[in-house]
Amino acid sequence: MRGFAFAITLLAALPARAALFGAEGLDPSFCDMPTARQTVLYIDDMMMTEGKTDWATKLSAKLRATLAPGERVTVVRLSPASGRSAEIWSGCWPAYSSAERARLGGQSFLFSRNPLDALGDQQKFFLRDLSGALGAIYTAAKRPPGAVRIDAGSPPEKEIIRALASDEGRFALSQVTLRAVVYSDLAENSDLGSVFKPLPNPPENYGHKLGTYLRRSVFYAYGLGEDVASDPGALGDARAFWTQALHSMNASVGGLGADINMANAVPVTAAAYALTLTHDGQELDGRLALMTDADGALVDSWIGISRLAIAGLSGTFHCAEEGACRLNATTTNSLATSSPTELLTLSGPQATPLSGKLGVKGALTYPVTAVRAEDAR
Repeated sequence: MRGFAFAITLLAALPARAALFGAEGLDPSFCDMPTARQTVLYIDDMMMTEGKTDWATKLSAKLRATLAPGERVTVVRLSPASGRSAEIWSGCWPAYSSAERARLGGQSFLFSRNPLDALGDQQKFFLRDLSGALGAIYTAAKRPPGAVRIDAGSPPEKEIIRALASDEGRFALSQVTLRAVVYSDLAENSDLGSVFKPLPNPPENYGHKLGTYLRRSVFYAYGLGEDVASDPGALGDARAFWTQALHSMNASVGGLGADINMANAVPVTAAAYALTLTHDGQELDGRLALMTDADGALVDSWIGISRLAIAGLSGTFHCAEEGACRLNATTTNSLATSSPTELLTLSGPQATPLSGKLGVKGALTYPVTAVRAEDAR
């Protein structure tokens, strides 16, 4: 238990007093910073095992390596036994861009503390509050190890799809990409479907069935197969089930596995485009959201085409200063062809629409035009 006592210990160790240069606690002004992404952490309370807390440690470390300055992080408790969810805490990552650091470093602060000097403390407060939220879920829901294990032959009812759907309003209201990180075995077993049964043919469309669409989102999940006994194929079955389920709800999939597989990259640039794809003689509308790290590598980027599908993107996007932009990307799944993945290429001056193709190089491609979202209004 020493490992997870960090949540309660830290909370008790920090005195509730005013600091010399302001209040002791997380500064909410970081939430005023413009961002292109927010992160939501969904914690399956049926996974809480007494003495097992490494899931929280891994999650905290991954966030420190991937959060952008001012990025909002929200902790949501998933309760698959009831098919419900509840927000526990929300806060914004205290950090500054390199340009803002340079600006603040060149200023003098006679009667106040330089914000850069307080950044270390602010990040400690953030991690303390995050730990407290994760600890609250653990403390309220933990069970002995034997009680958490799932027998694949007679699995308990778990309504994870409904629990996520109950938080649909967050996705509907968000105007930026929403990175959803789920800690769960994803062992769905309800009237909606089950990972312990063969996939239905045709696949179930949960977006249509529930009227739930998790738009502008990229999902990562870890813990798959963790609690399932007597089924070596549990991880693969859960991955196949949830890839289809999330796509049917207009969510893209970043990674589903036993461990967290998000790249250790922080987005530093962002661009959104309104898209037009000419497909079989018809013009289809879509949306393209691009974020890149300092090297121009895509981070949590995605493309969605109406009446087709949504897919994540990997690759690069570069725009020369006052010059041309070029996107070279690969989709995580098919959109317009039967190929497992497709290539998306776009290029053109920044001040004009980008043009290119989507499809399989040397085989079947479709013309694409992309207009900056602010120019498309």
